Amino acid sequence: MEPLIIILGMLTLGVIALVSLVVWRDRRELKLSQITKNISEFEKTVKEIQQIKEEMEKMLAVARKHTDLAVSQVEGQVKQVKNSVAHLEQRLHIVSSGGEKRNLSRERYPKSQGKGKSRGNSREPKQKEQPSKSKKDELVKINDGEKYAKLYELADRGLSPQEIAQQLNLGYDEVELVLELKGKRLS
Repeated sequence: MEPLIIILGMLTLGVIALVSLVVWRDRRELKLSQITKNISEFEKTVKEIQQIKEEMEKMLAVARKHTDLAVSQVEGQVKQVKNSVAHLEQRLHIVSSGGEKRNLSRERYPKSQGKGKSRGNSREPKQKEQPSKSKKDELVKINDGEKYAKLYELADRGLSPQEIAQQLNLGYDEVELVLELKGKRLS
């Protein structure tokens, strides 16, 4: 009987070992299947990220094109403004320096009609024509507007009319008058 007990003990040990091996293998396969599932999900996520990255790169390329176009348009407009400013500065220079010369030349050499006769009656004394408002006068108004804006700004800072007159090189009475008119307009 002893050999039978030994054989039964060995068989029992063999069955236990076999069951342990099967359980271990199943756990390993379960872990492997879980890892495989995780890897496939990770790969899917990586593909989605790559697609999003490609879409973002396309969007950035389009945005760069639009930005470059907008910048070039703005640069063109800035160039046009600079050209306009330069043209206006030239005209201002011509008007401020050449305008007086033109008026003098008109007074000295009046236009004649026909064969050397002057337009006016030669017996009547020549009257100087009142110069109409020229562009120079209009520019002075613009400068006065800027001057008065500066005057208002200094007054708002709390400077006295005398200090304002000194800073802006204006008469004291003019400063008081402008401030008084501003006060009436505001109230």
